[in-house]
Amino acid sequence: MKIVVFGGRGQLGNDVFLTVPKNVELIVPLKEEVDVGNRDQVVRFAKKVGSVDFVFYLAGYVKVDLAEEELYEVFKVNTFGIKNVIEFFYTTPVVYISTDYVFDGSKEGEPYYEDDIPNPINIYGISKYAGELIVKSYVNKYYIVRTASLFGKLPSKGKGTNFVYTILNKLENNETIKVVNDVFMSPTYTFDLAKSIWELVERQYPYGVYHITNSGYCSWYEFAKYIAQYAGFVESKIYPVSSMEFSAKAKRPKWSVLGSRNFPQIRGWQQALKEFIESILHK
Repeated sequence: MKIVVFGGRGQLGNDVFLTVPKNVELIVPLKEEVDVGNRDQVVRFAKKVGSVDFVFYLAGYVKVDLAEEELYEVFKVNTFGIKNVIEFFYTTPVVYISTDYVFDGSKEGEPYYEDDIPNPINIYGISKYAGELIVKSYVNKYYIVRTASLFGKLPSKGKGTNFVYTILNKLENNETIKVVNDVFMSPTYTFDLAKSIWELVERQYPYGVYHITNSGYCSWYEFAKYIAQYAGFVESKIYPVSSMEFSAKAKRPKWSVLGSRNFPQIRGWQQALKEFIESILHK
C-alpha cells in the first residue's frame, strides 16, 4: 500500500510513521517542498508521485487564539489546503484530521457523537468544519477523524509545544500555574490515535466520520494535576481558575468531550498520559 502524508512531520505524523504497518510505503513531503495552500505546488507534487492508495491529510493550523487574527493562514491550511489536495487525488480515499472544536459545547453532560450537528464558535473550529464539508463534497471515500487535546513525544509543529510539555516546563521552573477548571475535553495521546487510524485503514472500516480520543474526560486543571502527579511533583503550584478569569482571544467550547458509536473505545487518558510521561522522563 502506497500512502502520501501531508503534514507528516508534526506531532501526529511522527507517531503515524512510528506505527506504520510493514506493508505500507509512506511518502511524506516536506513543508518546504509542498505548501498545501499553493495549488500549483500540490499539482506538481501529485503528478510526480502518481497513483497512491490513500491520502492522509494531517496538516493543520492549530494556534486557536492566533487564528482569530490570521484568517488567511488558518483557512489556507485547514480548508483550502485539503481542497487543493483532493482536487487532484479525488478518486483516492482520504483521511482528514478534524477537531472537537467543531462543536459549541452546549451538550454538557453527554459526549458529542458522530451524528451530532457541528456548530463551531471560533475561527479554528470553523476552518476545520469547512475542511470537513469540502472532503464530504469532493470525495466519496473518506475517514474524517475528529480528535481532541493532543499530546505526543514530538511537540506540535504549529505550536512548538503541547500542554504536557508546557506544564512540565513550568513545574521544573517552580512556577505558579493557573489552569481553567470549567472547560472539559478528552486528552488524546497521538501514539494511540495513530494506531487507531491504521486500524481504520487496515481493517477497512466503513467510510465516514469517526470520533477517536482516549476514553474518559477531565478539565484542563485536572489534566495539569495528573501531569504533575505522574511526573513526581508532589508539591506543585497549580491553581484552578475559571475561563472568565483566563482571558483568551478565541471562544472555546466549555464541553467538547467526544464519544463514538462507530469505533471501539480505546484506553483511558490517565493510562496513556502516565505511559507518555514515563517514556519522556526515562528516555
